[in-house]
Amino acid sequence: METRKLRQDCATYFRAWESQKEKSERLARENGELKKENKDLKERLGDTLEQLDREIEIKEKYRGMLFKSSKKENPVPKAGAEKKKRGGQIGHIGTSREKPTEIDQEKEVFLCACPHCQGKLTKSNSFYERTVEDIELYKKTIVTKYNIQRQWCPDCKKEVRGIPQGTIENSPFGINILLWIMIQKYRLRLPLESISASLEIQYGLKIREGTIQKILHTLKKKFGSKYAELINEVRKNKIKYADETGWRIQGQNAWCWMFSSPDSVVYTIEETRGKGVPQRMLGNSPPGVLIRDDYAAYKKLDLPQQSCWSHLLRNSREKAERENSSKEVRDLHATLKAIFSELSEIIPQKMFAKKRKEVHQIYKKKIQVIIDTKYIAKDVQEIQTRITNQNTNLITAILYPGVPLTNNEAERNIRKMVVTRKISGGSRSDNGAATHAVNMSIIQTLALKKETLVSELQKLLNPAMVGLVLEKGE
Repeated sequence: METRKLRQDCATYFRAWESQKEKSERLARENGELKKENKDLKERLGDTLEQLDREIEIKEKYRGMLFKSSKKENPVPKAGAEKKKRGGQIGHIGTSREKPTEIDQEKEVFLCACPHCQGKLTKSNSFYERTVEDIELYKKTIVTKYNIQRQWCPDCKKEVRGIPQGTIENSPFGINILLWIMIQKYRLRLPLESISASLEIQYGLKIREGTIQKILHTLKKKFGSKYAELINEVRKNKIKYADETGWRIQGQNAWCWMFSSPDSVVYTIEETRGKGVPQRMLGNSPPGVLIRDDYAAYKKLDLPQQSCWSHLLRNSREKAERENSSKEVRDLHATLKAIFSELSEIIPQKMFAKKRKEVHQIYKKKIQVIIDTKYIAKDVQEIQTRITNQNTNLITAILYPGVPLTNNEAERNIRKMVVTRKISGGSRSDNGAATHAVNMSIIQTLALKKETLVSELQKLLNPAMVGLVLEKGE
């Protein structure tokens, strides 16, 4: 009996062992499948995070192009550095506003009684001088009725009429009002609503926003030939700048392009950021050198190009100053700073063409060393790729006298449009965008040339017609 019971217990334990064995094998298989699934999920998560980082980088890039924040983060002072106080520093020579040289009127001021005790005052021959500048508020507009004589030209066989000085054809507003609106819009960058309110407050003149926009369209037509001249001036100049920034037309993404020479600026607002825009604006095989950033749309243009060192150094500095930056990228940034410093001293020097080519070859080798170096860190590889793409465009300025190493001039000119975009958000129509580009080109060009703004605009809108237009009494 005892042996039988032992066999039964043994069989029971064996069946339990087999059951546990099957269960263990099943759990092992499931565990293996879960490990594999977990591995796949980790790989997918890694890919997703990389893609997310790329998407965020692209988003921030385009968001910055369209709506760059004007808020600056508080800089972290370096260790051991003293915090710089606001305002003028020790040793700074202060300046004050100069007194007007021309006096329009002179008045004598005296009191009838003491302002403290109301007592009687005695007069003296001593005076305290004080010069005050002021303006007239709510100055009344001047309304003029012109009786324009209809005349017949026997040679042309047609009726002709004169256009009074200070006016443009078919406009109910004089040139001074047109110029005032233009300056408020493009020089002071005020919205149409503010311009309309200002006209009513200062002059009692009610002009609706729609009418102001029509006035701006009219000005654009008047400036059409001058705008074409500016394009031609930029094309022919030996030094040209180019840049672009985001714009909005009816809420849709567009691009504002800027092309300039040292004393002329041309803006154009397009729906594309493609290479066709610079090719059309600069023409075929234009003379001179183009200074630009590293945007690929300029790469195929048939003229020598100088890439902007400010963009390159800014990009390398950002990567070098990160917490997890590699030693390679910090070393490369230091090398680039040294090269830029050397070039900044060499470029202004007077050199013969042969010497310039020799210096160019020296720095070409330095650039090639950076391109050929086998870097390991990802952050320095990104800078290396940028340098590889630009290559000798970084040192074109050595070969051509007067060519700068940076595109800072273009940055300053396009900044005017960036500020306008931040205020208005862009344009409400294609026609409005074209009007803004033309009129802004005229205004900014006059500013670059340091011309007297009002008088030059008057000449463009109403050229003198000596001997042709006479008013009664002349």
